[in-house]
Amino acid sequence: MEKIAIVDLGSSKIDLILANVLPTGNFAVFEEMSETVKIVNDFDGEGLLRIARSNEALTILKMYKMVCEVNKITNIIAVGSHNLKNLKNYKSFLDEIYNTCGFKFKLMTQEEELNALYNGVINSLDVPKGVIFNISGGSTRIVQYNRRNILNQTVIPFGTYTIAKVMDEVSDPEKACEKMTKNFAKELDKIDWLKNIEPEYAFVGVGNSFTSTGMLSRKIRKYSLDAPHNYVMAKKDLTNVYDLVKTLDLDKTKKIKGLPSERSDVFASGVCMIKAAFETCNFENVVVSTKGMNEGIIYNSVVPGTNEKPISDLLGFSLENIKSFYDSDYNNSQQVSELALILFRQLKVLHKLPRGYTKVLRIAAAMHDCGQRIKFYDHEKNSFHVILNSEVLGATHREIVLAAFASASQNLSDFSLTEWIKYKDILLEEDLDAVRKLSLIVRLAEALDKTHRAVVQDISCDILGDSVIMKTIVTIDASIEIREALKSSQDFKKVYKKTLEVL
Repeated sequence: MEKIAIVDLGSSKIDLILANVLPTGNFAVFEEMSETVKIVNDFDGEGLLRIARSNEALTILKMYKMVCEVNKITNIIAVGSHNLKNLKNYKSFLDEIYNTCGFKFKLMTQEEELNALYNGVINSLDVPKGVIFNISGGSTRIVQYNRRNILNQTVIPFGTYTIAKVMDEVSDPEKACEKMTKNFAKELDKIDWLKNIEPEYAFVGVGNSFTSTGMLSRKIRKYSLDAPHNYVMAKKDLTNVYDLVKTLDLDKTKKIKGLPSERSDVFASGVCMIKAAFETCNFENVVVSTKGMNEGIIYNSVVPGTNEKPISDLLGFSLENIKSFYDSDYNNSQQVSELALILFRQLKVLHKLPRGYTKVLRIAAAMHDCGQRIKFYDHEKNSFHVILNSEVLGATHREIVLAAFASASQNLSDFSLTEWIKYKDILLEEDLDAVRKLSLIVRLAEALDKTHRAVVQDISCDILGDSVIMKTIVTIDASIEIREALKSSQDFKKVYKKTLEVL
């Protein structure tokens, strides 16, 4: 399998991402490393990078080179932040890196960085309209987009490290937080187009400040799903984090569980910058994205067409990627998904579920057998955990949890109300009835492709009085499939209050 590596030399950290290039035309990250190195913020009086910081960067890059060699990766894309040009000796620094490590870095322009950021987000989140804030150590990138077009973009030369200098001037944490928030709000006030953001534009947050703030928000909320990507943090959740952080000095901040120690000195400044964005633009929620500029670079290199337009069916693309990664029977997965959607339409007068539940059904049907990778017996139960932890793109946390239950509860006796209650903070009251109906559809669809031969091409359901007559349109003998489908008749009667016949 082909592999690709991204080495990102930023102004305050150096990242390495290793990914497998999949047959589906997508990629799957299998290794990620990040080291904090404050390059742009550590130069002498003449604007030259200090030798000690240069040596530190070289040491890390040598380590990254070794990791690439161990994994036999030759396709390496090395990019550097445009902020490096602030160093008078940046050319000699890059030459030294090449001579020492073999990495030939290309410094990206601001426009290239913003485009890569947009591509990383739009191909990872189902958010058609948004304003992306990417907060880094030395700058903040802001992009407003509407579906396939970038409308506005700006780079502010203020990041978590520049804003955090207030901490050196103000010893009281609360007063320091107030000042950092006001300082960043003043910078945002200078951006005219940012003052007129319409309510339908979502606030999308990218970078360590958002993932760390989201992590603490989930802890405070006792959020039931440990999933940083696509976590929706409300304004009140951010306020709870801010109210906690403003009471902490650096030593106490370092003790926050789950917060990397190297980020403790800029955690408060990041929270303050997010708070300023909320207040300046009147956002109600922020959608946290763990995918950003680096993922955008990989998409442009690996996934054809994303340079011109975003992926049209993000969920379908993601499910294909996951199935390819798990090396499952793709044809069976596709067939079960198609049959499930046919059944959903045919039984609409019975289940009466809104169209929004089709996303849940697509995930559950496509991943109905993913638990077999762990163990065949009781694989439906294993599928529950696999779905929850597969980072399905293009679906909300609620939809992913519902899909996990729909896949794991194909037999009604396997449904666990105790497990369901654990996720009551994410699920809605009407979801309990919906997941029972969807799980039965998945079970029927799987049964109708029992021999993995795509025998059943179409289904027509006649709903007559107390019975449902399910007529299968087949290519060859489908007696095995029909026999398997009839095993669901007892559960069908309980859920749909009808007798099931399969012909």
